[in-house]
Amino acid sequence: MNQPECWRDVVNEADEVLGQAHKNEFVNGELICRVAFIMLANSRGELLLHQRAATKKAYPLYWSGAAAGHLHAGETYEACAHREMREEIGAEAGLEFLGRFYSQPDLEMVGVFLGFYDGEFTIEPREVERIEYFTPERLERDRKSMKITSFVERSLPLVLPRLRAVAGPSRGGAVEPAPSGPDGTPDDSGG
Repeated sequence: MNQPECWRDVVNEADEVLGQAHKNEFVNGELICRVAFIMLANSRGELLLHQRAATKKAYPLYWSGAAAGHLHAGETYEACAHREMREEIGAEAGLEFLGRFYSQPDLEMVGVFLGFYDGEFTIEPREVERIEYFTPERLERDRKSMKITSFVERSLPLVLPRLRAVAGPSRGGAVEPAPSGPDGTPDDSGG
């Protein structure tokens, strides 16, 4: 039971690593871990959401981003984001790190990514019930009546302005990534 994927970094609310712990130690509600949260859009600017499987312990049948998952100890947000996309929806895409937030109810530091993808998906049924594209207008209109995770709610203010800035025929839906550091976090060096 000492497999690397069983260990996670313990962080504080400033996302500073304090140590590592086995994933079972996070269930007591005292330790904060890291999560990568991925929002994917197609070239028409529609966001892909997935409905979590009914068997999930947390938020069963809630709508969430394209993929999400816990970082392994020492793993970067970006590496985790790519791993989770492959595992949950069978997709690979370029990703831009948009920022992070602390989810106090979940005791998770959440790194948010946006990417564009128009290919096929291979859904992992233990994780995903179904997937569907939503226009930003439909999300704005319907999200109050939808069962959506707090990660979607907290990510939309980061995602929607960037989606509007990069999507569309003039750019062909391509993302122009912001400068980022080696771990997928924004480069704060100013250059």
